[in-house]
Amino acid sequence: MPTDEMEEYQAIFFAECADLLVDLQDRFDEMADGAVEPETINAAFRAVHSIKGGASAFGFDGLVGFAHVFETTLDRLRSGTLELTQELLGLLQRAGDIIALLVEQARDGIDVPQDRIDRVLGELREASGIEAAEECEDAPAGDAPAAEPEASEAGPEEDAAAEREVRLRLAIRDGFHRRGHDLLRVIRGLREFGLTGVEPPDSFPPPAEFDLHAPGDTWQLKLVTALPVDEIAAYFDVYDGLIEVEIDADEASGQEPARDDAPPASAQTQDHPPEGSGADGAQHAVAPAQKRAAPKPKDAEAASRPVKRSGDGERTVKSLRVDISRIDRLVNLVGEIVITQAVLAQKLSENSPSGDLELGHAVENMARHTRELQDSVMAIRAQPIKSVFQRMPRLVRDLADTLQKDVRIQLSGEQTEVDTTVIEELAEPLTHMLRNSMDHGIEPTAEERIAAGKPAQGTIHLSAEHRGERVIITVADDGRGIDREKVRAKAIERGLISPDDNLGNEEIDNLIFHPGFSTANEISSVSGRGVGMDVVQKKIQSLGGRCTLKNQPGKSLSFEITLPLTLAILDGMAIGIGEERFILPLSSVVEAVRVEQAQIQLLPGGGQVLPLRGQYVPILSLRETLGLKPSSHREEMAILVDAESNGLVAVLVDELLGQRQVVLKSLEANYQRVEGVSGATILGDGRVALILDIPALIRSTRIPPRAAGAKIAAAGMMTPSPSSIGALQ
Repeated sequence: MPTDEMEEYQAIFFAECADLLVDLQDRFDEMADGAVEPETINAAFRAVHSIKGGASAFGFDGLVGFAHVFETTLDRLRSGTLELTQELLGLLQRAGDIIALLVEQARDGIDVPQDRIDRVLGELREASGIEAAEECEDAPAGDAPAAEPEASEAGPEEDAAAEREVRLRLAIRDGFHRRGHDLLRVIRGLREFGLTGVEPPDSFPPPAEFDLHAPGDTWQLKLVTALPVDEIAAYFDVYDGLIEVEIDADEASGQEPARDDAPPASAQTQDHPPEGSGADGAQHAVAPAQKRAAPKPKDAEAASRPVKRSGDGERTVKSLRVDISRIDRLVNLVGEIVITQAVLAQKLSENSPSGDLELGHAVENMARHTRELQDSVMAIRAQPIKSVFQRMPRLVRDLADTLQKDVRIQLSGEQTEVDTTVIEELAEPLTHMLRNSMDHGIEPTAEERIAAGKPAQGTIHLSAEHRGERVIITVADDGRGIDREKVRAKAIERGLISPDDNLGNEEIDNLIFHPGFSTANEISSVSGRGVGMDVVQKKIQSLGGRCTLKNQPGKSLSFEITLPLTLAILDGMAIGIGEERFILPLSSVVEAVRVEQAQIQLLPGGGQVLPLRGQYVPILSLRETLGLKPSSHREEMAILVDAESNGLVAVLVDELLGQRQVVLKSLEANYQRVEGVSGATILGDGRVALILDIPALIRSTRIPPRAAGAKIAAAGMMTPSPSSIGALQ
């Protein structure tokens, strides 16, 4: 097969592996929660069994060998030979980590320490009571690589002569693919039996034309092997009557004749194979050109049943794999439709002030349908964040083993949906944050935790939730928090601040995001190089989000990542400052109020606040912050914006132009990154408007608005109440 086609099939295999590994982790989570149902164990067995089958088809021998021992352990667990204990469950989870690493090794060529693989392999063998030499004997019927033929007393010439040509005709039946089987795996697995080709070659179409879900397709294959026909036929036992096999062996080359007690061909082509034709019945010879429906082996019966989940009933979920570039193109086209609709609405308002009623209704209908189309396309791109979250328990287990700490991780909100582009970029920052929690947060010993009034076992909580048009991801641990004195001392030592700098608690905490900053006393495989949290900050900012932290020294530390639901289209509030137009994300806009100049109160140092309903709200003048030229327009509108950790902020603007749905275009990709600007868009009149990031603009101002309450009190301008100061903070 051409190399490019092989790569496409391998890509399909690895995509399936990703799904199977997620399913495997789900089953282990259910076991940890006490759901030790037979179907749960069977589902775990099926996942490992399927990975092994595909790996065998592509010749990933290391993965096959490990998966075989793994599935043998699971097989003995489901048969009742082994009892599920906490120790065994921990071993199964570690084995799941190894098989995931071996899949990555096969896909990306990463280095997996052999001693780690051997250690878990040894534990699996010991737990299941098998020796390395027994593994081939314990393999499930029809799925292990074919054993080498026993050496005969005849010479090499006679052994070679025993090989003959065997032709196979495979016809898949309805239900084969619904049960998760893959014909490609079946064919590739026959390589161990001496597969020499598929005839005719045209019957093996390229991936783009390969209809995996068409029952009744017949495939012709050719083997050159010395194996008896019954061993070849037994290979198909695991497929539970879902493949019809016709084997035509060359009798002139020494094929054994059919035994008298072999069932007639007509009986074996029934939908339900005759009793006794299971794995044990495979010892019967199969006559040449005999049609044989794959029997129902006892060991494979449970593994072949489809998984039923609670609440699913008999509903069949259909899915389709689509190249992400096709969806991206669809998203871009929807964006262009949104812009076109905005242009039409703008032209209609300009050319027909009184309003053409019918034309106005048509534009409104177009806007509604465009929004529905946009929501549908965004839903296609959205994926549960579970695919990233489920990689994290393995990381925590590995770090706990390395650091010799007893730590557990709790996951919540795994079904929270996020744009697929965001999901792909989240793994790296989450990894760094968990490393930080494991190394710097959780106390080094159980004794230290107990002395602090905490449980001996540390806990890390990883969660996700929707808040308006944004996704909030939280990584929280119940460890020591940030030692501010240590951070300050290290910052002075590194020259990041001077001993005379008077920093607030939040400013000290945020020093950990500075490039190259680390409080570790020595460099280790876990930390000490000062690149972790800096990478987190930059990666999150590149996704249009931000990362904040809440520190309780001695008690806990939590990181909060705020991200947009989508990187393509957002709802915004259009504002005007002189002749310039800007967009504020609508999700952060609280209200708009008209402001008289006399209401604004000045602070020493140039800050301003707006008294509002008994509170003093810090003011951010966009004209001054963005360095825009003075104009005849006066800033008479204040947009109250929820600036997250900065609290409520009053953004002064000249005009409020109304709500807009805008297409977000990357400024960094087309120009460069600009602090305080998250992107740009094209308005209905053709002008380009910048989309503002208010929290980033606040961070860039000379006097942070959150310090306004303290400055007001120090100046004696007024005596704010505790609730007012709390609002400013």
